[in-house]
Amino acid sequence: MNTAHVTDYFKALANKDAQGIVAHLSDDIVLHGPIFPEPTLGKEAVVQILSGFLATIDALEVNLSFASERDVAVFFSFTCKGITVKGNEHLHLDENGLIDHIEVAWRPLPDAVLIQEIFATKLGFQAMRLVPAA
Repeated sequence: MNTAHVTDYFKALANKDAQGIVAHLSDDIVLHGPIFPEPTLGKEAVVQILSGFLATIDALEVNLSFASERDVAVFFSFTCKGITVKGNEHLHLDENGLIDHIEVAWRPLPDAVLIQEIFATKLGFQAMRLVPAA
């Protein structure tokens, strides 16, 4: 499977080009990410989330990617307000090579939660919090 859409999608992310990501997503894309507990469904909603993410971060760099059939794994890091987070995405491609599923993980968890709080405050939705175990 040709992974050109994934390569160009991450180039757009690294360039903070929100419009540049649109052509690489299928209309029925599903995003499972660290921002919301429930999946985000559909191209318009996913683009809105990713656009807000790009407007929040300072920089993003791809460190490694590899593919098997219609599945691609990408490892990256990004910075926001002096916080560096490492992340990985499992992307699935549809029959046309467009991204139709993204599953995102960030680490370390305390920094991921800080980024989610910054993002939530900026875009006006519920922030998550880490709480000590009882």
